[in-house]
Order: sequence, then structure tokens, then C-alpha cells
Amino acid sequence: MSVKDLRQFAQAILKRHGLNDDDARIVADAVMEAELRGRPAHGVIRLPGIAERLASRGRAPMRVARRGGVCTLVDGKGNLGYLVAQRCARTVAEKARHGGIGLVGAFDTDHCGMVGYYVSLVVNTGLICLMACDASPRVVPWGATEPVLGPNPLSVGFPFSGGQVLIDLSTAAVTNGDILMALKTGRRIPDGCALDAEGRLTTDPQAALRGAALPFGGHKGYALGLVVQVLASALVGAAPVPRPGENYGLLMLALSPTVFVDREVFDRGIGEIVRRVKGARRVDPATEVLIPGERAFRERERRLKEGIAVEAEVMEELEKLLR
Repeated sequence: MSVKDLRQFAQAILKRHGLNDDDARIVADAVMEAELRGRPAHGVIRLPGIAERLASRGRAPMRVARRGGVCTLVDGKGNLGYLVAQRCARTVAEKARHGGIGLVGAFDTDHCGMVGYYVSLVVNTGLICLMACDASPRVVPWGATEPVLGPNPLSVGFPFSGGQVLIDLSTAAVTNGDILMALKTGRRIPDGCALDAEGRLTTDPQAALRGAALPFGGHKGYALGLVVQVLASALVGAAPVPRPGENYGLLMLALSPTVFVDREVFDRGIGEIVRRVKGARRVDPATEVLIPGERAFRERERRLKEGIAVEAEVMEELEKLLR
């Protein structure tokens, strides 16, 4: 399907379920960027869940709960995480452009999709950005079988002359979206990523949904997930261990590359880092060394030209949302 047609289809679904034109565009842009960058687990497969959330809750306008210096705290008022994160991205970028640094938190929101999308919006303005989000318990602490932490994504982005260095990762070995995608398409999930309800390793997506995900990278991923949980919940007044879809939190930090040095110094430094990384001796001379985000942006260019393939099972479910 062409990108234009899929975007219009997504917007039509969102408007059918109660969003106005502007909000439908914001949410559709977020899920479409996930599709374009090769992250379908955060793409249109999320629309049924979004429609369900819109039907089950009222909406009040977001508001600024606290403001001081470089910091702003946003009360999401139960709005979709996509909308709250978009507002936070605009706010944190504005603060950093004017004062060199911006720090924005939000509470009382829910799932916002691919966090790297919002970070890349800020990086596109020439700023450095970090974003952390929490979610309902899906990940076990290292050595446990009970989920306490969320998948807790973390994204960091840096501008450079060739585009962006964009790190975007979940601290879970397998995300809910990946499990959901496997379930809908009849596939297994990778081995060593999830537990069933009895705490046994499983590759069955249905069993994994009833159980929990492991942290990526063992105890190191667990520790990083714990950091995200604190920053995106306790620090901003969100639920420390939220129930599904209720009072999630997020934190965004933006920095001007000129807070310590002239822009030319920063540009020269990051350019040298990227050059050395990409020029490092390779395991396989035929395989290119990529910087974080490079594969996703190349995939984006390809899909803009060739269109996006949506699984038949997913498209069938989406079509039901317009009936």
C-alpha cells in the first residue's frame, strides 16, 4: 500500500473513533513513522488498541501542572500518549532553543508508540535529545519470574552533518508489540526472551502475554530499565508501577550542542566519532558498520518509494474499525 493511502486510512480510523483532524494527524504520523522505519510493532497494528482506549475513557485538555526555569511538568489528563509526547517534544525543544537546556516531564498518560520518533523531531531542530517512558509491568527483574517493570523504552539522539545518531531501544528482550505481532501472524517469538505464567522460558506469544518478558542483556538491561522506571514515574509523579494504560509517565531532556562549546567544535567532534565508528575494521569486509538509526532511516527512504506491506491479518482487523 502506498504511504499516502495507508496514512489516510489510519487517519480515517482515528477520526471514526473520536479524534479531531489535528489529533488524528498527530497519531497517524507517529504510527506511520514506525511503519516507515521498519518497526511495525509500533505501527498500524496499534490502531485497534488506540480505538479501544478512545472508547473507554473521557478526555480533558492537557495542562501545565508545574513550570519553573528550564523545567515543565505536563498533566496529560488521560490523553493518548501520542498526543502528550508530541506536546512534550515541542515544549522541550522550545526551552532548549531559548535557554540551552529543557527538561519536560508528563504524567497521567499512556502508550506513546516509538519513542525515537519524538526524539528525532527534536533532533531535527539541531538539538540533542533524550526520552524515557514507563509502562505497565511486563518485564521481570533479573532473577525473578514476576513482572514489575515496564518495557521502558529509552531513546537518545544527536544531530550531525550526515543526519542523526538515533538510539531507540526497549529495555525488554521482546516488546509487547513484537509479541502481539507474532500472535496475529502465527509466528513464534525468539528463544530466551520471555517466560510463561509459571516462569518457564517460552517462544509461544500467547503464553508470553500471560507471562512476562525478560530484560535485554541480563542484569545490565534490568538495571537500565530500573533507571527508566524511576525517571519516568517517581520523578514526574506518574504511577510507580502503573496498571495497563493508566497514569504512565515520560521524561524528555533537550540540550543545545552549544551549552559548553561552539557549534563547530561539537560538529567536528561528533563527525570524528561517526567517521571512526564507520571506518572501524570489520568482522566481514562486505558488511557495513552502521551507526544507530542508520538502518531505520534507510528503510524509511525505501518504503517511501516502494510503499508499505501490511500483514493480511492486520489489515482485516483494521478494516473492521471503519464499519
